[in-house]
Amino acid sequence: MKSKKKRNIFELLQLVLPFSFPWVAVAIAMSALSAGMAIYQGYQQQKIANANAKNKEILAQRKQLAANRAAKLAAEKRKKQRAGATLAFVSSGVDISQGSPLIVEAEDDYRAELDQATIIAQGAESAWVSNSEAMIMRAQGRAAVASGYGQAAGTLGASLLSAGAGGGSSPKSTSVSNKSYAA
Repeated sequence: MKSKKKRNIFELLQLVLPFSFPWVAVAIAMSALSAGMAIYQGYQQQKIANANAKNKEILAQRKQLAANRAAKLAAEKRKKQRAGATLAFVSSGVDISQGSPLIVEAEDDYRAELDQATIIAQGAESAWVSNSEAMIMRAQGRAAVASGYGQAAGTLGASLLSAGAGGGSSPKSTSVSNKSYAA
């Protein structure tokens, strides 16, 4: 009767796998760890990029608000200047209901509106630049994650290929002794 030898899991794996299991398993585990770190690093870079993008978006909002405030201040300043000019016309005896004073005031109003529109447009352009930078940062974050996965796949693939190609001994085979039989 044949006795069946009990084998542990490592001995079974050595019989089944085409390489020397302990060292190759350690190498594959280290490659898996390296792959995991590449993915983790990609996500960390994405978090940083998203935080920077959020800061850029906040900056864009602040630039737009600052431009709107500057436009309001310019309009208030112009109203005060116009009131001063009107007072000067009246105190010098000029009729402000017709003629040159009305033309001057109309031109001043027109220029003041243009100044306000320019201030607001410059603020909008500056905000647009900040928002565009935020979009680029978010895209860089997504690219970092994709790169992490790519590095992980490359690391694992190279590790598995090297383990399969030259990773060690082949499965154990039973040896047949060379007994000579006399005839």
